[in-house]
Amino acid sequence: MVSNLKAARQAIEAELSHAQKGMAYYISRVEALEVALLQLQSVESETSAAGPKTGEPQRGRKARGPAQGGGAKRGPKPRAAGSNKADSLPSTGGDFWLKLVSNQPQSAVDISNAAISALGITPDQKGRIQKLKQRVSPALASLVASQKIKDTGAGRERRFFKE
Repeated sequence: MVSNLKAARQAIEAELSHAQKGMAYYISRVEALEVALLQLQSVESETSAAGPKTGEPQRGRKARGPAQGGGAKRGPKPRAAGSNKADSLPSTGGDFWLKLVSNQPQSAVDISNAAISALGITPDQKGRIQKLKQRVSPALASLVASQKIKDTGAGRERRFFKE
């Protein structure tokens, strides 16, 4: 009976260890993917802001109008269901988040709350709060990856700070 309890305990400990390793893997994977998304977004914004340069060959297909068999011109892209202008947020680039990180270790929630107050978002603006909170993790991951800020801990215990 004692040996069965010991075997069960060892099995549970092994399973727990395996689950913790898996969780750590997926946390690091999520952070890596968030950094990749941020990098793609910054490249997209740089290229769309720069536009095509004159004198350089353009890549990709040329736009074709109706006379060249390209079909009718399209109007503005339809907005996603449930989105509205009141939920839009100003740009929150890396500098915005960097200003919110201090020398004292803070959680992502603390930084998120500081961002909400910095932008003057009121509690009744739930859509704006949700959008802002979706930007926190990728932005912090990018700042850590670029070594502009440091972090310690993992999961809910993770803290961000400047040195």
